[in-house]
Amino acid sequence: EREYSKLIDTANAPIFGVDTQGAVNVWNKSAGKLVGYTPEEVMGKNLVREFITDEFKTAVQAVLDQALHGDETANFEFPLMTKGGVRLDVLLNATTRRDEQGNIIGMVGIGQDITGRLAQEREYTRLIDTANAPIFGVDTQGCVNVWNKCAMRLIGYSTEEVMGRSLVQEFITDDFKTAVQAVLDQALAGDETDNFEFPLITKGGARIEVLLNATTRRDEQGNVIGVVGIGQDITARLAQEREYSKLIDTANAPIFGVDTDGRVNVWNICARKLVGYSTAEVMGHSLVQEFITQDYQASVQAVLDQALAGVETANFEFPLITKAGARIEVLLNATTRRNEHGKVIGVVGIGQDITGRIAQEREYAKLIDTANAPIFGVDTQGRVNVWNKCARKLVGYTPDEVMGKNLVKEFITDAFKAEVQAVLDQALHGEETANFEFPLMTKAGIRLEVLLNATTRRDEQGIVIGMVGIGQD
Repeated sequence: EREYSKLIDTANAPIFGVDTQGAVNVWNKSAGKLVGYTPEEVMGKNLVREFITDEFKTAVQAVLDQALHGDETANFEFPLMTKGGVRLDVLLNATTRRDEQGNIIGMVGIGQDITGRLAQEREYTRLIDTANAPIFGVDTQGCVNVWNKCAMRLIGYSTEEVMGRSLVQEFITDDFKTAVQAVLDQALAGDETDNFEFPLITKGGARIEVLLNATTRRDEQGNVIGVVGIGQDITARLAQEREYSKLIDTANAPIFGVDTDGRVNVWNICARKLVGYSTAEVMGHSLVQEFITQDYQASVQAVLDQALAGVETANFEFPLITKAGARIEVLLNATTRRNEHGKVIGVVGIGQDITGRIAQEREYAKLIDTANAPIFGVDTQGRVNVWNKCARKLVGYTPDEVMGKNLVKEFITDAFKAEVQAVLDQALHGEETANFEFPLMTKAGIRLEVLLNATTRRDEQGIVIGMVGIGQD
């Protein structure tokens, strides 16, 4: 008994006892430190009447009476008033005390000061309740036991209307009941889920889309006691995504996308019409390996890799092979695709079929090169970039000898440099010149007189990119 008495007195938990009349007869050092009363101040006094707050007197007396009848109580929470008038919250295990004949002689209570823990729980509850996100929780049976203000505003149900009801059975659409139940079951087994999308039905009957993080909830012993879900209302975002998806799918340009591994995940109607493959035939397939000609695989892969690194590319030309085996030329703008957190998730390419345009350009180039008149062109810097066969025959220089060189400085006589430069400058500003006479020096040093029509050259956006001159010897 002395050993037991010593263990009780030195235990690192408040321990007190009462006799069958409810008078204190055990009060260890930890109880003295916690409550502030010495053993002399409490011994023989009625525990309930003198140390328990009025609103808990009946409940604590009931626990003592049960223990005095052999019915012990675990984890009963009640307040004790300290000598200094401070209220402490205590978690109590009430154990029946018996003598050596088995007769009940009182009750011993082993307590735990949970004042700090309860204050922290209240703070957590307040934070959850006022959080700017819908937060709800269920117990191990799937019944709602947490429902914060944001959830109330979002769904329309008050706390009283949802508490104790089955989340899945009463608030989830039939088509998602199984999936949501699986997420809850996984969390109850300790397997948490991030970014799970599912619908909730509001009190008004509207369907809202929620992005959920499902977290396992445990008690202080680590036992699973439920699931807490922190949600995000993504109804508007999904509606916007659907609108974007519709715009992409119906756009009058081929649009495709790949994920970070280069697998196709966007393929709109125009792309299907242009290339001939259905969405089902391309989704998940490698764009580069399966649809790009071998001679362009490296360069197309480089464009995708750059976009995945955040470096976008405009007006990149490359060929695609259609389902029928035809080669089509595409002008591509490759744009980095990011999620709502700014993380790169792929590339979207907006294309333009330039097969016809390139064929036309080749036809124009062929007509220019074989024309029965000397034709030359310069870029905006006055450097030669067109030099047809007739010009070669007339002047004697091959394209290799003139391409990239300044027309005026290297091939026009000094006396006409200023006038020819003026004609070029006018054409580069959109003012064309007809029947301008000027001399050209041949490779052999012979002076030729040329009658020139200087025409402004523009790209498909109408931007001036140079001048083409059609001459006559």
